[in-house]
Amino acid sequence: MTKINIISIVLIMAIAGGCVIVKHEEEQPPPPVLEFSPTPEMEMSDVMVRSDDGDMVAFLPKDWFLVNLEGDSPVDVIAVATNKEYTIALIFSKIRKSKKNDEIVAREGLLGLARIALDRRSDKTAGAVRLAGKYSEISMGPRKFAKYEFTNSDLGLRGISAVLISSLDNFYEVSVIPMNLTGIVPVTQYDLDRVFSSVLATVQY
Repeated sequence: MTKINIISIVLIMAIAGGCVIVKHEEEQPPPPVLEFSPTPEMEMSDVMVRSDDGDMVAFLPKDWFLVNLEGDSPVDVIAVATNKEYTIALIFSKIRKSKKNDEIVAREGLLGLARIALDRRSDKTAGAVRLAGKYSEISMGPRKFAKYEFTNSDLGLRGISAVLISSLDNFYEVSVIPMNLTGIVPVTQYDLDRVFSSVLATVQY
């Protein structure tokens, strides 16, 4: 695995910042609220990811490692991790605050933040990234997240993201993305879901 491959994943699937265009949808029934177990499904390690402000921390699954991006990642990417097979990428990022984003979140809450997160992906990939399924909310004990899944023309499996608002009113996103860069049989959607729920169970904010 070369650094350029990892950088490409970050730039394509987790690019941060830029112009945000929020598309308001027709009035629809409230999104489902998913109850996630606060206990990880996978064995987790003691490798911690921590935001610069210290208001969001999470842990990696066992045998996963942080990728050294050497300053080449987008400014809002906090950390990128992968498993030893290089089949799944885990990306932690901060969503930039702005007057427009603050207004959307004040009006729509976590679901508005999820729409902002998807729109920044779509905007930076010329519309290649698109919503797969519907937005939903996650309840994990006292912690709340909004979840969305996304895909593009080159991605057979869906990427999964959760957004959250920290105690310091910062906006964060945790994304799980499938990779097929080593010739290994790609992971299944079950594998991605398992990583996603396990990592989310360790997120504290």
